[in-house]
Amino acid sequence: MEKVLREVHLEGCFNFRELGGYKTSDGRSVKSGILFRSGNLSRLTELDIATIGKLGIKNICDLRDDDEIGKHPDPVLKGAMWNHIPMINDEKAVRQVGDLSHFESKLINSKPGEMLVNLNQDLVANTTAFAKIFRVLLNEPGKPMLFHCMAGKDRTGAVAALLLSTIGVPLDIIEEDYLYTNNTLDAMQEGFNAIGYTMPDYIDKEVVQAMYEARVEYIRAFFNEIERVYGSVESYLLNGIGLEKEDINLLRSHLLD
Repeated sequence: MEKVLREVHLEGCFNFRELGGYKTSDGRSVKSGILFRSGNLSRLTELDIATIGKLGIKNICDLRDDDEIGKHPDPVLKGAMWNHIPMINDEKAVRQVGDLSHFESKLINSKPGEMLVNLNQDLVANTTAFAKIFRVLLNEPGKPMLFHCMAGKDRTGAVAALLLSTIGVPLDIIEEDYLYTNNTLDAMQEGFNAIGYTMPDYIDKEVVQAMYEARVEYIRAFFNEIERVYGSVESYLLNGIGLEKEDINLLRSHLLD
């Protein structure tokens, strides 16, 4: 695949990148400078904020739960509307690697990667959150939008995958975008350590590694669940999320060259 990723390198944030440049099945390209994804923003430096300011982001979709936001709030980014759209909304769930230390009993019989396969399947049921994200984008379809969680991988990855699929990017490219997170693992681990997310010795290191990594079976579990319940992504968009065909056409007209 042609190199199209445009990662934005920041001092206090990892996995910040845009989705521009990807080819669709009909030969068009995702516009550059519109869709951005990232991990935790709470440690952005003044220089980072200035760098992000140049991107012209108008909407931020924070996909985290209340407790995550309470501990690690986003800084105010001038000119950007902050939208809280929790994708899981369950503080008792294992949402990202920082939650592992709270779930010792749950991890005893957990196979490495099993929790994230289950999480990606479960995300499909949150049609209300996906509908809100699409509505933010549809309200200003040509304006730059950033969406993020803590790791910028699973909740963020599912949103990126569904948006790309909606506008016609094929699955193999969507999977490559999802797996790109693995290029940022060192920065991710440093970022989690910096906010106090260290792993107790009793947790299986392979389970921890599986939580950090982006593995293709995670995002495939998301799409497989969509197909199992709805039959296709288009049916999910129309019958699950509640979009109209006109909405999909509007997104494609604004997000593709």
